[in-house]
Amino acid sequence: MGHTSRVGGGIFGAIALAAFLMAILISSSSTASAAGIVDLGSPPPKVSKVAANSGQVVSETVLNPRSADGFWTPERLAAAKPAEMPTPADSLDIPKFASGASASAATGDFTPGNVTRFPQVVHGKIFFSVGSDTYSCSGTIIDSLNRNVIFTAGHCVFDQSTKSFVTNLIFIPGYENGNAPLGVGNAVKLFTTSQWANQGANSYDMGVVVLDQPAESFFGARQIAFDLNPKGRQYTLYGYPSRPNPPYNGEVLQGCHSAFAGRDNGGGNITPYPIAAHPCYMQQGASGGGWVTLGNYVNSVVSYGYCDSLPSSCGYIFGPYFSNAAKSLYVNAGGSPRPTVKVLKA
Repeated sequence: MGHTSRVGGGIFGAIALAAFLMAILISSSSTASAAGIVDLGSPPPKVSKVAANSGQVVSETVLNPRSADGFWTPERLAAAKPAEMPTPADSLDIPKFASGASASAATGDFTPGNVTRFPQVVHGKIFFSVGSDTYSCSGTIIDSLNRNVIFTAGHCVFDQSTKSFVTNLIFIPGYENGNAPLGVGNAVKLFTTSQWANQGANSYDMGVVVLDQPAESFFGARQIAFDLNPKGRQYTLYGYPSRPNPPYNGEVLQGCHSAFAGRDNGGGNITPYPIAAHPCYMQQGASGGGWVTLGNYVNSVVSYGYCDSLPSSCGYIFGPYFSNAAKSLYVNAGGSPRPTVKVLKA
């Protein structure tokens, strides 16, 4: 598209993150078409907000999203570490794990196609700061009223060690090997659940980023589904894992074809218990990556795994079950299901 930035430790000019995204989002339709950008049509209508029966939504407005422009230098981007996943529960209660296997031998793992084309482009990389440290996660553009909603993990927007929202958060669609060919979006609002913010509850490890531009209008979006029965369900997970290394390095979008493998109702978890997917070997860096089912619906996000503490569990990944808390996050952040999308009940 003529707008290429080197952001992963390579050589490029001065970083002007907001300018990059503005240039992309107001570019001509012919330029957009050349990059494989998709327009999904007019915004969906408003619907009533959903009460969070499972807890209140916590939000913070990023008062000066342009502060990220001056913050992100090539050195800080290159130094960004994959966000650490939450500490797993004290015990597991899911089907017996198969013997551990190396990620390099994972069956079901794959590298998606051109990351500047739909649908790969909607699965982007997130960068943020906590104090002087920089971190990375993954996220997905979700169909919404204002066309600027990104779903990710709670630990990618709210830090448990400081009990505060992260700062300088940016989202990069089409990220690959340090390049941001489609520009960079700044966060203007961050949302998470009260259970994650106050208790660090893995069952509620969900977050939403609201961008300063309607990225969905130009890149497309995934739909979202709630209250699906997970039994027998197939998922395709996406993210930018840095671990295990090898084979992952955080620079390339990865995917894995997985299936529901039980719930984690270990000692530290609360209802609705997190769900497990297998096989999927992605760990740190993939945090917040979308679990896609029914062809185009995000139904969970990558949260945590037991691979480090229990090697026999490698290949199992866990995410929150999308029900009332996820609905509340979605609607309060500006989401609104299209008329043809039902909020499904288990």
